Amino acid sequence: MSVSSIGSSASSVDYADSLQKMTEKMAQNMFKDLDTDGDGSISKGELQKASEAASNATSTSDSGSTSRSTSSLDDLFSALDTDANGSVSESELSSYLDKAGPPQGPPPRIDNTSDSSSSTSSTSTSSDTASQALTDEQRMAFAYKQLMSALQMFNDSSSSSGDSSIRIAS
Repeated sequence: MSVSSIGSSASSVDYADSLQKMTEKMAQNMFKDLDTDGDGSISKGELQKASEAASNATSTSDSGSTSRSTSSLDDLFSALDTDANGSVSESELSSYLDKAGPPQGPPPRIDNTSDSSSSTSSTSTSSDTASQALTDEQRMAFAYKQLMSALQMFNDSSSSSGDSSIRIAS
């Protein structure tokens, strides 16, 4: 066995392991952001709040957007709630992200101009990070958008491979 083949085997294992850890961490963060009542599961109502936050973040004048977003919300919830018990567990969310692949896209931009308390505070701690500067609504909206993006990517890859297990209604 050559040294180069050992190196490439190690890198693919490292990459797969890193991707798995990243997906698990992303699922944990998304779950925390979406489980707004802290009961250990994501209800359809909590996902609806995230959908509303996402639509508030990107307002649209399309009159058909409400019916499409309700349909998309239903499709997303069905894709996430694999045991069909009416709520989404952290393991279901993690499993979904494993199948769909990590969502793509940059995190939301932080607009500190609207939050005067954060800009005037002179006693910021070293634990203040960009994600902590986001409001709960911004984090929910971002998580929802990422899940919808993952669902769309999953549907695109499923249609090219012939698998039609998850679909978004058009």
